[in-house]
Amino acid sequence: MAQEKFIGVICGLKSEAEAVSASVDASKIRVGISGANAARAEEIARSFCSDGASAIISLGVSGGLDPALKPGDLIIGETIIADDGSVYASDKYLLAAITSDHPGEGRGPETLRKMDPGWSLSSGRPLAGSGGRDSRGGYLVAKLFGADEIIDSASKKSALFHNHGCAAVDMESHGAARASARAGAPFIAIRAIADPADRALPQAALNAVAADGSTRVWSTLGAAMLDPKQFPELMKLGGDSAAATKTLRRSLGPLFARLFLCFDL
Repeated sequence: MAQEKFIGVICGLKSEAEAVSASVDASKIRVGISGANAARAEEIARSFCSDGASAIISLGVSGGLDPALKPGDLIIGETIIADDGSVYASDKYLLAAITSDHPGEGRGPETLRKMDPGWSLSSGRPLAGSGGRDSRGGYLVAKLFGADEIIDSASKKSALFHNHGCAAVDMESHGAARASARAGAPFIAIRAIADPADRALPQAALNAVAADGSTRVWSTLGAAMLDPKQFPELMKLGGDSAAATKTLRRSLGPLFARLFLCFDL
């Protein structure tokens, strides 16, 4: 009996997994939740690879590092730079499947050049509604930073942007990328910006994500009550996260349709 083909999707939060389930054909994917933990993301990716996953996708919200990005902007990760200095490249054919005007016409480099002679990993399709840039795709292909600790201040975000040139930061993609690289499985990351580069995270929110990817709502509110000045910042963060999740729900269907074509799913 032939092994059932699937794409492994790794999210940090339950809300991100729910966005996937609402947008993507569940029969073609398996979803794991890492709880914003790179080691857990790596473990899930390794398990998916052992089960024969056609590809591994790290997917969810992220913190903005590039000051030009705003909440809800969508990033396709070209490269993941980890805290330990490791660098993981996304699969160029998965990137091509997303960025090409003719998805599903083969995965070899010669075919890609015929599809678009000017295509490169860094070109991608620009974000909508920003500086008059092309609005057809609504995303940016860029580098991501994989952090092992929460990047909670605007100064830390600025340092990562200037030192590494990364557009966004998350806490799972580098773990999933590491396992994929070791298994030889195609990998790509899809992230939507939540908190922008100039926004510090409220202290009450720093322990908001539980190990199962749920949100510790009551403990977060309890922490904020000890310092009520944090409530406006928590409300802004909630709005930013909602904008990011809305982008995922809107974008994942078309993006995954292109990825499925790569693997005849």
